[in-house]
Amino acid sequence: MAIFDINKDELLGLSDTLLEELIARLAEAEVAACGHSPARVRWSGSINAPDGGIDVHVQVPVEQLNSGYIERPDTVFQAKKHRMRRADILREMAPSGVLSPMISGQATKGGSYIIVSLDEDCSPPMLAERVKAMYEAVRHTPSHPTLHLAFYDRAKLAQWIRQHPSVMLWVNRILGRGYSGWQPYGAWSCPPEGAEDTLITASGITISPPSEKGHPLSIKDAIGPIRQLIRTTRKAVRITGLSGVGKTRIVQALFDESVGADALDHTLAVYADTGDDPIPSAAAMLERLIADQRSAIMVLDNCPSELHAALAARVTSVGSRIKLITVEYDIREDKPQTTEVIHIEAVGPEVAEKLLLRRFPSIGQLNARRIAQFADGNARVSLAIAERVDEGESLAVLSDAQLFDRLFEQRHERDEGLREQAEILSLVYSFSSDFSETGDSELEILGTLAGYSHNQLYRTLKKLTDRHILQARSHWRAILPHAIANKLAASALDSFPVAFLRSTFEVPGRDRLLMSFAHRLGLLHDHPVAKEIAAAWLQPEAMLGNLLALEDLPARMLEYIAPVVPDVLLNRIDEVLRAADFKGRERHYDPRWSTILNLLQALAWEPSYFNRCASLLLQIADHEIDKTRQENARDRLTLFCQPYLSGTHASLEQRIALLEECLTSGLSQRRTLGLKMLSAGLSGSTWTSSGIYEFGARPRDYGAEPDYDALMAWRCSFIEIAVRVGNADDMHLANGARTFLANALSGLWRDKRMGSVLVDAARTLHVRLPWGEGWKAIRTKLYFMRKEPQVSSVLLETLDALERELRPNDLLSAIRLYVLSKGHYNWMLDDEFNRSDQKRYTEAEERLMARAEQLGREFATSILCLSDLRPNLFSSEWMPYRSAFGKGLAEGTANPHEVWQLLIKELEQNSTENKDFSVFQGFIEGVDRTNEVLAHEFLDHCAVHPSLCRVLVNLHPQRDFTETDLYRCMSVLNKPDTRIVMFDAILWQKKCLHLPLTRVLELAERLLAIENGAEVILNGLGMRLHDNKATEDMPGPELRQIGLRAAIQVLQKETDRGGFVDGFMASVVAAALQFDSHDGLTENWLDAVFSAIDKHYGYMNDYLKTIQTTVTLIPVPFLSRLFADSEAQICMRLFFMRGGISDTPLLSGVGIEIVIDWCYRNENPKVWAYVPQGLELWSSSTDTSRTALRENAIKFLEAAPEPSVVLESFAELTSPSSWSGSLANILQSRTDAFGELIAHERDDISKAAKKIHERLILMIERQRIREQQKDRESGQRFE
Repeated sequence: MAIFDINKDELLGLSDTLLEELIARLAEAEVAACGHSPARVRWSGSINAPDGGIDVHVQVPVEQLNSGYIERPDTVFQAKKHRMRRADILREMAPSGVLSPMISGQATKGGSYIIVSLDEDCSPPMLAERVKAMYEAVRHTPSHPTLHLAFYDRAKLAQWIRQHPSVMLWVNRILGRGYSGWQPYGAWSCPPEGAEDTLITASGITISPPSEKGHPLSIKDAIGPIRQLIRTTRKAVRITGLSGVGKTRIVQALFDESVGADALDHTLAVYADTGDDPIPSAAAMLERLIADQRSAIMVLDNCPSELHAALAARVTSVGSRIKLITVEYDIREDKPQTTEVIHIEAVGPEVAEKLLLRRFPSIGQLNARRIAQFADGNARVSLAIAERVDEGESLAVLSDAQLFDRLFEQRHERDEGLREQAEILSLVYSFSSDFSETGDSELEILGTLAGYSHNQLYRTLKKLTDRHILQARSHWRAILPHAIANKLAASALDSFPVAFLRSTFEVPGRDRLLMSFAHRLGLLHDHPVAKEIAAAWLQPEAMLGNLLALEDLPARMLEYIAPVVPDVLLNRIDEVLRAADFKGRERHYDPRWSTILNLLQALAWEPSYFNRCASLLLQIADHEIDKTRQENARDRLTLFCQPYLSGTHASLEQRIALLEECLTSGLSQRRTLGLKMLSAGLSGSTWTSSGIYEFGARPRDYGAEPDYDALMAWRCSFIEIAVRVGNADDMHLANGARTFLANALSGLWRDKRMGSVLVDAARTLHVRLPWGEGWKAIRTKLYFMRKEPQVSSVLLETLDALERELRPNDLLSAIRLYVLSKGHYNWMLDDEFNRSDQKRYTEAEERLMARAEQLGREFATSILCLSDLRPNLFSSEWMPYRSAFGKGLAEGTANPHEVWQLLIKELEQNSTENKDFSVFQGFIEGVDRTNEVLAHEFLDHCAVHPSLCRVLVNLHPQRDFTETDLYRCMSVLNKPDTRIVMFDAILWQKKCLHLPLTRVLELAERLLAIENGAEVILNGLGMRLHDNKATEDMPGPELRQIGLRAAIQVLQKETDRGGFVDGFMASVVAAALQFDSHDGLTENWLDAVFSAIDKHYGYMNDYLKTIQTTVTLIPVPFLSRLFADSEAQICMRLFFMRGGISDTPLLSGVGIEIVIDWCYRNENPKVWAYVPQGLELWSSSTDTSRTALRENAIKFLEAAPEPSVVLESFAELTSPSSWSGSLANILQSRTDAFGELIAHERDDISKAAKKIHERLILMIERQRIREQQKDRESGQRFE
């Protein structure tokens, strides 16, 4: 049976009281699903007596409510366990013949009255008879037409239960069936029966939600933000904190309506503790929720990191219907793209003290406070000790050691053996209690340290569990909480020689146990033995010495022991970076580099290690490729210069020193990095962070949190540096500093105290060189401020005055601002921009173009030189008004020849590799308006110029493109640096369409003979065909032939570039194939297609649109070629059909009648087995999540001479070529659809389907077993 299914007859096991509670829970869930509070449902009272009482009453304050089970906003449910025939209904609704006042009241309100009878299981006529009786009972009531009546039997009740997973879990638990470990909302923290369980909100516990950027909140203040986060995020939510800080109880409170406002919907909660080995597994439960399209909040307690990562990725990928909350004491790796992390920490004894007094009131307040203080506020430790305190006993005289020993006392006597065994077990973070497949026992290995056998330690596990200091997950065990485990492990390290410990754990074959030992050592950074062992492992020839060549398990060990010996680790990293054979980062992604970067960042948290870590990160950054988008040192160093969320507590002076080192470096990449760091330091509030870092037992948080005065000092320091660098002689640094300060102005202006500082900075920069970037930033700030309803008039006046002061007041400044700068927003540059005008953007663009032309005319008559326009006159960055400036330059000069020569000279003095030639295009355009002959002269010059010839086509003016222009462009076609992509414009731009066809064909033929020329043809013809009607033969037969030849040439290339031209190629091929046959070109095209299929082993994803277009237009020739070759090739073709081009089946665009007709005509009977690989077999309903066989698939089956052959292909295709989540669930849904063929009217189809269906069911069962075993293994570990 499916996870969320129930047999209706099982409900007969409910008592009358439980039936009423079930209906109430269903009503709460239904109301909550409609977006209302479950508190709108009330229920109470006996359900057996024929009274006028209300069993369950729904009252929702809305005009309409129709959920499918609740039809009116005011609905009464009457619950009856026994049968309700006509006479029973009349007696219930109208005792003594008088209608119940409650029902008449419902009629008056236009409400609903529903009888639920558990013993009834009605056929349609029986159900109609009962509803008729209900209407008969109310027929004399004047308002009865407005009353809604319904009768629910147990089948309807079971159907309703299936809609709500949390209610289903409750029913299963009540009936003693179902799923081990899964619970609805309840007392998940497991308080003793009858004990008070209200949430304790005293101080002593802090919670750090992501929305608070690392700022801790109290329990009371954090509940609201956490609820809001869970409602709104698409990510999983991870609740972390040491064992015993109350994580589970806090999660439980999120659903508690008595705690704060706007609680999470408890009817959606589905809870399990992974340590209880829930059945089904967490992964299987999640897949079922997804497959059934349920809305649910899945809560997983004690959820290991690997399981969380897998589930979080799945939840993030499927949308927001499923919310995932996982709880764990440890988080090894935060994946911010799929997880929001909330950290809970005990910072005082208050909560633990109150809990002790609640659970053990007889111990007294002094004892409770003493225990809570000893346990550092850890509730689990506190409770474990309090259980062993006698009534009237005083703990004030006991030392911490004596209190700790209470955990190991038996009948008031210390159990030395138990203490020693616990110490041995705590040496590792976790251990297995079973024998491995090879017969090894981790318990036995640990026991050899002190002469204990496997069985002796196994018996100890029960005693430690009883004392609440041992936790179990499947066969895995761990001493917890950490406060106890670390104290025990420290004592154990003192008890054995270091060499003995190492010889025990470092034996080959004990890798997992060795890693767990390293994990424990990482939590004992103050212990000398831990330091000695960790330092030994980091020696150059030791197991962790070769940092960059570590496998995954040793790398985890490195992460674990790094907090123990930070100095030794830093020395080792330094040695690796300085080694003669060090080559830097050779790959974009290398997990070992990520490990080193993470460790350096974690160590840099402490001011004492910051300088050294930053120095090492700089060395790594020197060897990084600029395009590296994976983990890199530059991002870490930049993070350090944020005022908040920096991940470090280094002082402002330390960070400034780092910044200055980069800005004054002789290495250009360091100076660029310095600018990036300066930008981070100036940023207003958009800080980012990699999250809270776990670093052994050492404290870690988001980094320093400067108070207001410290933040002011920070900003003043960085602004001072920005101004100094912005006025420096190094133009690269100066431009960068000016730009970054301008970008930060908007955020910095929010602080009133920064106003005078920013005004002074702006004036200082402007005096040295007009600060156009600042002027644009201020205009942008003013534009948005004037949209705000309430804005400071003083601030507006200040900004207005500064805007006028910075406004460009000379020609050169205006050109640099309007023509030669980045960031062109209309409202930023256009004084006449009218935000209420619908044409505001186009009209502003026209005005700005006109201004650029005018600036060009003014420049032409000025005394300025083109060299004054460096470095942006030919910059490759986007500056859209340089062409207009060039037009104005041509129109304003009296001597265009002279200006042309000056432009050429300026271009030749520019040494940058990538250039933009828009100013030349504009200049030629301007000359062409008045002197076409001279424009041709300049274009001829461009054709022989080494740089301009590469973009010659684009330099031509916007008039009609002539044959002379074409010949000129074709003259550069074979030059080595020519950008041949520019020639596609000649094939599609309107100004070129009048060219003689013979000349265009000549160009196309020459392009076909040049490398990558075929792609240019496809791009050009594709653009020409864009938005063209399919019935129009726009290119003509000659160009269609050229296009198909180009497509063939692209397919025949060894280098696969289909993904770049597939869209245009598909358009060209479609235009070619839908007209005549082109003298055998169609056959040539199919030759090329199948040659490519074979060459790429069936993988044709880069040509998806082209292949689909070909199949749709010429299906019969395509199919005939598909299966015409050898068996080996056919196997490859079958893969190609099934998934080699996309998730869309190959034949989905072909009419099924065409496919069937081709199969009949084909001489090879195997095609009936082959073809289903390319059919679209399965359809899924988004409403019901039901899978069905498509109509075309059934038509094909019914047409087959031997249906069993087709059915075997269908069965093979129940398994997808790729999937996410549970394969068993996918197989099940498709097998269910396949199973419907058993009822087919044709006997041959029915019998064959039944036989194959039985085989599929067995396959699914085996797959489920594999998945369950895998889920249990991955979901039950402690590390």
